[in-house]
Amino acid sequence: MRNFFILLALSSTLIFAQETSKWSLYGGVTSMNTSIDEGATNLLGSNLGFGYKVTDKLSIGMGLSQRGFTAEHGYDEPYCYWDEEDNRICFDIEDDKDEDNGRGNDRLFFDYGEDDEWYVEREVSTRYEGIEFWMSYTLFNNDNFSLWTGPVFSVLYELTEEVQADDFTESFSEEIEEFDYGLMIGATFPIKNKLGMNIGYYHSLDEMEFNNVFIELNLFL
Repeated sequence: MRNFFILLALSSTLIFAQETSKWSLYGGVTSMNTSIDEGATNLLGSNLGFGYKVTDKLSIGMGLSQRGFTAEHGYDEPYCYWDEEDNRICFDIEDDKDEDNGRGNDRLFFDYGEDDEWYVEREVSTRYEGIEFWMSYTLFNNDNFSLWTGPVFSVLYELTEEVQADDFTESFSEEIEEFDYGLMIGATFPIKNKLGMNIGYYHSLDEMEFNNVFIELNLFL
């Protein structure tokens, strides 16, 4: 999916090369979080994409983006992961018996008695990979900076959870078909020639309530 997007972006810029002043490429880092968990902390992500200037004030574009957050999970909560066949397996970490009980709770490789690694608070990083489509409208523009805002719609295709407990780290991924949508607001500051810097904030209007702060380098072609 990622390679397909990169190929699409390069092909589009070559096909419309005669309108180079209207195209731009951007990439940067994102500080990601969510409002649904008060204890969640920021997770660092990245983004990459291209934009097209339709008019002096209206631009559209698409890119690879991420959503996510980091949270502490105590030992009194269940833990879930996905096996090799993409089946979701959940463990009740207070149950130290090697019994299934209809939940797939086979603790054969996880049960170490009171020293069980799951009997501690652990940090879980949740990351969503997606392709986003956006539109921005310029509210203000001068030689020093431009201010813009607009809607964003994302197709989320992969979910990865990384679990850390003391010296134990494990990562689980699965393919998903979910959507996220929201609003962004930001500013572009010229650096030199056709290079600029974007600083902005995105807030999801979906049930996950993602919120991202992003910093990008923007190259006008």
